[in-house]
Amino acid sequence: METASIIINILFILCLTTPVVTRAVGLFNADDKPGKKFLIPLVFGLTQGVMAVAGFYLGKLLCHLFIPEFAPYLVFAMMLVVAIKMFIDSMRVLKGKMLYTVRNDWDFILLSVLAAFDVLLMSLTGPFFISELPLGSWFFPAVAVAGFLWAFITARITYNPGVMKKMSFIEFSASVFMVVIAVLYLFTDLI
Repeated sequence: METASIIINILFILCLTTPVVTRAVGLFNADDKPGKKFLIPLVFGLTQGVMAVAGFYLGKLLCHLFIPEFAPYLVFAMMLVVAIKMFIDSMRVLKGKMLYTVRNDWDFILLSVLAAFDVLLMSLTGPFFISELPLGSWFFPAVAVAGFLWAFITARITYNPGVMKKMSFIEFSASVFMVVIAVLYLFTDLI
């Protein structure tokens, strides 16, 4: 049971950080220095991790507003909200409506924060579920590593409309997995 739970939690973290995929495509140029090729994924990863921690502590400040008996339903609802947001984002990418132009460092930082917004939303419910995860406090570094890896892989891919369709499919698949994980969370003890 523990192994299945760990695998589901890793899938949850990968799904949660997939918005990096559609936002990181094509950020590298062929003539970029190796340092920049490491710095871009590092910023994405750190932003994901920081937003997870910020959401967790903000959720801790607000958790007194919720009745503890309803916490599983709150986590389930937030997972559904994040999944629906990811689905809508994937459809917008597919239609070519979520394309970003990065002209300077501030645009890039804003882009990395936008990619981490789902993590922030989900981490707001963290006080109710993170302590129950098999990863426990390792959830935060795992989110940062997943964001780094997604950006490391996808930033090297050259932008074109066909690639964006594939990236949109990855985010769509993550939204479907997030719904499945939400149902598993609410109706089983695997998460």
